[in-house]
Amino acid sequence: MSHAASPDLTAGSTSQPISRGDRVATIIIVLLYIALQCVLAVGHQPWRDEAQAWLWAQNLSGLRDFLIIPGEGHPPLWYWILRGLSLFLDFSQARYFTLVVAIVNAVLLARLLRGDVLILALLLCSHVVMQYWGYHFRPYSLVLTAVLGALLLERNGRSTAASWILALACGFHFYAGFLFALWLLVQLQRGARLPTLLGPAALGLFFGACALVSGLGNPEGAPSSANLADMIAFNLAWPLTWPVLRIWPTSILSLALLCYGLWHQRAILLTLLALTILFAVGAAAVYGESPWHSAFMMVMTVMAFVLAGPGAKRWVLIVLLTPQAVAGIAMVKNRLENPSWERPDLYAVIQSDAGASFDPSRQLIGWQDYNLSPIAAAYDISYISGNNGALLGPVDWRYRSEGAVDPVFGTIPTHYWLICNECAPALAAIAEAGRATTELARSKNFDDGMQIAYRVD
Repeated sequence: MSHAASPDLTAGSTSQPISRGDRVATIIIVLLYIALQCVLAVGHQPWRDEAQAWLWAQNLSGLRDFLIIPGEGHPPLWYWILRGLSLFLDFSQARYFTLVVAIVNAVLLARLLRGDVLILALLLCSHVVMQYWGYHFRPYSLVLTAVLGALLLERNGRSTAASWILALACGFHFYAGFLFALWLLVQLQRGARLPTLLGPAALGLFFGACALVSGLGNPEGAPSSANLADMIAFNLAWPLTWPVLRIWPTSILSLALLCYGLWHQRAILLTLLALTILFAVGAAAVYGESPWHSAFMMVMTVMAFVLAGPGAKRWVLIVLLTPQAVAGIAMVKNRLENPSWERPDLYAVIQSDAGASFDPSRQLIGWQDYNLSPIAAAYDISYISGNNGALLGPVDWRYRSEGAVDPVFGTIPTHYWLICNECAPALAAIAEAGRATTELARSKNFDDGMQIAYRVD
């Protein structure tokens, strides 16, 4: 049984119609966002996380692998979608799936905010919604779809259906569990019957358990206490995207703004504060400084302000979102100035240099190996890991060491070719083996950094 729908973020919007000017402005903002998403998606050079998930989805076999993604530490639902897309699309085509999702999200957000033009513009321009939770071929955009869908469903009195949708979001990313926890606790505070929440909670826990078991054996998932306090501060200062500003004073200011903005909705405020601090500590211990994961705190904050309705101070949310929007606009400018079609395709350069007999499974080394994942996905090839000598496919984090240099650089026959990032260790191993390198081309991936192609003789 559903309880009463919560009010909107904008005070009074439940009783006042949207003005014609706000309606026109909303349409213009959404259309501009869609146009930018299309241009950014076309000019985007996929990065390793996008390709790694795709490669794993193609390599899963057996029920266990489909439930427990080997070594990834992620729940399985995104990989199921990728496997389905691969039945009729290749990687270069399938990556536009999230562009479609981003367009849907813009429409849902406009419906949710109902004429609040400024907050709509800030959210759509934000570094989060414009980039990694937009056209990037990652599950985050679907998490945002679930959040927006749930808030719209609750507005229409369908909170039980909303709970199931947010439970499904936990199947896309482990950290979506924080968004779901906020939702469940607010529903309990508002008198929702416990039996209506048990089923969705069990589904969310199932996905969470899949992610935890999936991460076993991945050394990157081991908790660390090094510089923990600084990294917690970095995560708490999520409104700011400039690392130099993500320090304890700005973290405390961010928390103080949350307190002021939600002071008249104490239950929601205390729930948000507890989950925000827990998230900042947990993410710092496992991932360190993870700006792309700080996005979950931004979305969780937006959820809390929407759920608080007129009791929330709208201007506080505007202050919190403005730095994100400035960073998002700057990122758009940066990416549009150097789109992918203006950068060399390193694999095509190597193919041209090597000739028709080139066999990447025997003659192409990647170091660090994950930098070649986008090439492997786009060209449907296998290559040799410079970290452990394995033939890849997806990188299996359980069986490699970050920064390791395998003897393969001196043992496989020449000629062979190398694509590397931060190349000094790989080039030193090649020189030690008495082999010479010739640089062929270099290309900067916005998300993976500078990559250089060499021929090794």
